[in-house]
Amino acid sequence: MNILDRLLQTFRARKQMREKEALTELKSRYHAFRIFLENNGRALELIVAVDGLLNRGEETDICASTEELLSVTGELVDGLNLLSGDAHSGLYALHGQMAADVLGHLASLSAHPNLQAFCLALDDLEPHSQLQAGTKASNLARLRRLALPVPNGFVCTTRACRRFIAGGQLAADIGRILHQVEFRQKEIPEAARQIREMILATPMPQEISLALSEAYLHLESTERREHGSSGSLAISVRSSGVSEDGVEHSFAGQYTSVLNVIGIDALFDAYREVIASGFSDRALSYRLNAGLSLADFDFAVLCQVMVEASCAGVLFTLDPSQPESGHMLISAVPGLGTMAVDGTAAADLYRPPRIEKSQDLLVGSSAEYLMQGAEISHKTHREAPAAAGGLELVAFPAGEADLPLLSVKILEDLVGFGEMIESLEGMGQDVEWAYSKEHGIAILQSRPLILAASKGRRLHVPATAVPLVCGTCAAHGKSVGRVRIVHSAAELTQFDKTLAEDISQAPCVLVLPQSIVDAARFLQACAGLVVEIGNPTDHLSCIAREYGVPMITGAQTALSCLSDGQWVIVDADQGMILEAPESIRAAVTQAHVEQAGRMAQDSPSPPGVRHTVVPPERQKLRKMIVPLNLTDAYGPTFSRMECQSIHDIVRYTHEMAVLAMFDAGDIIMEEAGGLLRPLDIGVPFSFLVIDVGGGTRTIEKTSLRQRLALQNPLSRKDVLSLPLIALCEGLTTPGLNWHSGPDANALPEIMSRTMFADRGPRPAGSFNYALAARDYLNLNARVEFHFAMLDTVCGKDSHANYIRFRFKGGGAGLARGHRRAIFLRHVFERNGFYTTVAGDLITASLTGATKEVVYERLIMVGRLLGFSRFLDGVMTNDETPLLLARSFLAGRFDTRVIMEEEEEIRQ
Repeated sequence: MNILDRLLQTFRARKQMREKEALTELKSRYHAFRIFLENNGRALELIVAVDGLLNRGEETDICASTEELLSVTGELVDGLNLLSGDAHSGLYALHGQMAADVLGHLASLSAHPNLQAFCLALDDLEPHSQLQAGTKASNLARLRRLALPVPNGFVCTTRACRRFIAGGQLAADIGRILHQVEFRQKEIPEAARQIREMILATPMPQEISLALSEAYLHLESTERREHGSSGSLAISVRSSGVSEDGVEHSFAGQYTSVLNVIGIDALFDAYREVIASGFSDRALSYRLNAGLSLADFDFAVLCQVMVEASCAGVLFTLDPSQPESGHMLISAVPGLGTMAVDGTAAADLYRPPRIEKSQDLLVGSSAEYLMQGAEISHKTHREAPAAAGGLELVAFPAGEADLPLLSVKILEDLVGFGEMIESLEGMGQDVEWAYSKEHGIAILQSRPLILAASKGRRLHVPATAVPLVCGTCAAHGKSVGRVRIVHSAAELTQFDKTLAEDISQAPCVLVLPQSIVDAARFLQACAGLVVEIGNPTDHLSCIAREYGVPMITGAQTALSCLSDGQWVIVDADQGMILEAPESIRAAVTQAHVEQAGRMAQDSPSPPGVRHTVVPPERQKLRKMIVPLNLTDAYGPTFSRMECQSIHDIVRYTHEMAVLAMFDAGDIIMEEAGGLLRPLDIGVPFSFLVIDVGGGTRTIEKTSLRQRLALQNPLSRKDVLSLPLIALCEGLTTPGLNWHSGPDANALPEIMSRTMFADRGPRPAGSFNYALAARDYLNLNARVEFHFAMLDTVCGKDSHANYIRFRFKGGGAGLARGHRRAIFLRHVFERNGFYTTVAGDLITASLTGATKEVVYERLIMVGRLLGFSRFLDGVMTNDETPLLLARSFLAGRFDTRVIMEEEEEIRQ
């Protein structure tokens, strides 16, 4: 062997070694990226968990979840630097300082008792708070958020009631007595009497008495400020059990309500009285008959401003005696409604038609029709609030004894409210109401209407039973508003410009193709949020929960089924979007405009914004962890220096990690060229593929000469990478015209640009290369005179799935290139992508979709790559992009035929 042969052998051996090292580095980089994605998903889950725990969780749980979050985000910083070659090493110090601040703050939580865990204002209840506040309070809080006339108040939570029972020997004594009842060693009435005496004699725990006092005084000052009331505040104190007012068990009339409670000492007594009623002989008997445990005490206490009612009663949105008649049933008694619900006095009965029936069947005057069939009782007394607290029986004026209590206007309003609540809840309702001349109708309670024939099952309302769109709950709650659809960054900018005017007229329900984090800054002004593609742990879902905005994600048909300006009900609890009836639209619009006027005077916050109250120490911790400030990934403020929270670090590292994977192509071309294998798919779109883990079938070892000469090509059957399979399926779609050349009118400009194309880093005609794994693809491609980059994960975990696509350049000038970008924007937005366009550059992204959705979208991307060859040449005017987009979406891919047909139409 001569010297030349030895040198050549040494050169080949070193080249092989460099290729192996490059392949090892690429595989390590890919696996590090997958681990990064798993950590990113876990970090988002922990942010959601910590956010919820800060509202109502125990300090030990908050500490455990926060410490795990700090550990996982530390791994994200490590992972990003591993992917980027330590290009983001400055994050170590930033994360370290943030972590130290958070840990230091955790230590101070135990020194500040969480009074908010014991008492919460109705307006501060989370949308899904039955376990914390009981069903009655949770239902009323939801209706109050939707601008229905529910009296203001607060709830003493289930945790406070359990704390009251657990104090001293009380819990053990109650447990012993209930045990005797279960084994028939003690009669229920005697057991109830003993338990009642023990509860009434139990001193109030200091933290509960402090929480009750603060809540009462705050409510009193609010009423004085808003309504100019003077003197001590009168409130009602009622039960709000978790099992109460439900579909299966109503507990109607089983617990005590204490009305016209004035002063803090009277509040303490009333609180104990209501707690004791949870163990009354009626309540214990009801539990036994319903098959419920006697020992389960899932109880909260609801306190609301008293309504000085001139009359009150109960509204059934369906007449129980004739549910299919299209009529409601309304009872009314003079004064407070206690005599209506306990049946101790005769009541006026009305059977007004439901609104839709009255519109169809109305004959004669409205008064005649609403009053038809009314039964007016003879009234002698009414129950009224006493001046010193409590109730008193007052004689009813003899001259009014046989007159109807309800006017036509009151009946109309009650029917309207009944249908509104029924539509919101999706079933017939049992509503307690009161009426005062000063404040009008007040809704005191609403629960599912259970008819004898329904045997405890929900009675659904046909008009609202069929949802327009279904999805997954990302943030609990219900809301009503007008749809506003946003597809792209440009539309988001336009939405920003018109938002203030839009929400001054009606609440807004924002509808997005996917979970666009850039929309986060608008959420506080929105009544609801609907996302086609996303998941409950993504960034936008976290922010929706933080702001208390009802959100549905995974609503895959939202963009096609909903339209701008459409009135809808967002029932996030059930994952449904429903058509809003006209009765709701009018009432919500009026209430919203009134609220907007008040908010403009009293607060800079947009109407409909609800601020969740959290203790100061927990609020500080939340500010360190939960808020997302880095919302605009393409803006100048998206940098490490702008990270202000742990959530910001999660967002920043994820975006930078994805960008780092785009750079993988440099390593492929510079170091691993000999490992690239050409992929022949039968069309003139050449691939060089490098497998980093399960992307292609293994082949027998070949010589270096064969590999360097590219004599060992891959076929489509050799491809195992799911995203690459999908892309190839799109590229080989029948009807794509791969054999046509550029438009003749554009040839001079194309030739001029081609003369200088080989001076760039990727000259015309150079190969396209792809980094492929079983569920991952990173593609850098030259499509004639355009540059395309694609990075995607298409796997079982929708949280980790995404598509990032960039397309730039062209051979026919910037104006035509911009029109081509507009064409691509139309197509991508119709397929649920979020887009940005700048000149001839378009960026499109899709995140959080299922494997099936990502696969279908990648087929579409493959078709676009084929369809876009020489496309600039036909972009002669501003109408062409939309014309071609419609044709592409309709499955017509031959641009020559499309343009010829268009020319014939014009002639």
